[in-house]
Amino acid sequence: MQVSNTHLFKQWVPEWLARTVIFGILLTSLLGFGLYYSNAESAIGYYGIEPADIQYSVVLMYAAGVSFFALDFRIVKYFSPRKYILAALALNFTSYLVCFYIKDLGLFMVCRYAQGVACALLCSVVLNSIFPRLHATRSRVIGYTVFYGGLQTSIPISAIYCSAMLHYFDFQWLFYGLIILMLPVLVTVLLTMNAKARFHKKMPLYQVDWVGYLFYAIFCCVFGYVLVYGQQLNWLDGPKVLFLSVLGALLLMLFIVRETRLKRPLINLELFKLPSFIIGLFLLIAFYVFKGTSGFAYSYIQGVLGVDPLNVIPIWTANIVGIALAMFVTARFVLSGKPLIGIIICGFVVLALFYVYMLTFVSVTGETSQFILPLFIHGAACGILFVPIVIFTVSAVPPKIAYNVSMLGIFFRFIGFCLTIGINNYSQLYTRAAVREKLRESVNETNPQLAHTLKGIQENYSIFGNDPHTGNAASSGFLDKLVRQQIVARSIRDYHDIMLIGLLLLILLLLVIPGIRKIVLRLSGGTLPY
Repeated sequence: MQVSNTHLFKQWVPEWLARTVIFGILLTSLLGFGLYYSNAESAIGYYGIEPADIQYSVVLMYAAGVSFFALDFRIVKYFSPRKYILAALALNFTSYLVCFYIKDLGLFMVCRYAQGVACALLCSVVLNSIFPRLHATRSRVIGYTVFYGGLQTSIPISAIYCSAMLHYFDFQWLFYGLIILMLPVLVTVLLTMNAKARFHKKMPLYQVDWVGYLFYAIFCCVFGYVLVYGQQLNWLDGPKVLFLSVLGALLLMLFIVRETRLKRPLINLELFKLPSFIIGLFLLIAFYVFKGTSGFAYSYIQGVLGVDPLNVIPIWTANIVGIALAMFVTARFVLSGKPLIGIIICGFVVLALFYVYMLTFVSVTGETSQFILPLFIHGAACGILFVPIVIFTVSAVPPKIAYNVSMLGIFFRFIGFCLTIGINNYSQLYTRAAVREKLRESVNETNPQLAHTLKGIQENYSIFGNDPHTGNAASSGFLDKLVRQQIVARSIRDYHDIMLIGLLLLILLLLVIPGIRKIVLRLSGGTLPY
């Protein structure tokens, strides 16, 4: 039994304030997720850890949110929304406070997992506050657009926040800032929300699949670990990765067997009997894999071009604007009844334009302004694709099991996110090795151009009054730096080349799959976004 939204907030609270509070809760939950996405170097220096550890901290938070979201469907029926929010804010506050004072890697990972659980709690309140009362298809599409708009823009917004904070403060003050940002949300929740309001009739926590949740949570953590550290640990040739791969497969098998036998499973796996649903999940994974190349663009801008993070803010802003505009326009097309698969194909075509632009302009020289347009295009592609793919996935699902779409949808988003990290780590190493080998063949002592280039660099150093010995050492160091930049730039271009070919093959596949255009917009009342 659903409870009206008017009961969630006190009688004196106007609708605009209620929506502001809900959006503030959403922003609070998502800011922590993108905290390390744009400032990995600062985090590495602060904690004294490796880049893979930072990647895994993001994966661990994601895994915690994914696994707890499946359990949340039962827990949210037991606790009141106000208590739920306060518990999540308290969890976030404690974890941020620990991260502010402690530099231990183990505690850091525990805090990231706790932040993932808190993110799931807060997102659950947002979902249950908005979508169950949007019965009309039009309202639900707009609701999807707003929610996914917040989700997509959370990383660039977090990046802007981190860039601004780190320009003026030390790394640990990021957590202090997040604590400060939580205070207005805490105060407004206490003032505006009814303590006795509920989303559902209270249901005791009996027959909850706690064992299945443990299988599911551990599998997500193990799967993410294998894909993040696999390249570093030599994949299946390394005993640790081999053991974890076997453990992950065993956990997945046990989870599937358990869920198919329980009367009240954690996740209803009958959805996999629907071909359109499976195609939608495939598109969701493909979307995450192909959109994940934007990380290379930002690392190239900061690493090769040497752009200060504060000067990357206009590029992040362009990405946010692209997402917002594209999602608004796409929502209009969806509501006007345009074929979903046609919109999805257009989105992938726009993403292909981003690849073409990067292939054209990536070099060891460039200006920040040159990359505002491509990151705007990337944001627009993400804005076009996200909502249609989600709606395509859920439209063929029967209403009685529609709530399971949210759990499997967020899980496959997690799969796509982890695959992106694994593919990027492997491709980066592979393409750089290939480029390095080609340079080794041409840049050697038998090449007369090498001596000529070194002489030119030495002459430039001597102009500024350096003695010959200092000039020789400095010119060699400068040449090494130049070669490294060339390797990175060329490897990024090669990677975009490979991904562009894969994206074109995906577009071709979507054009030839029979019957895929027959999927029409259908959103049942029991379907929540993911």
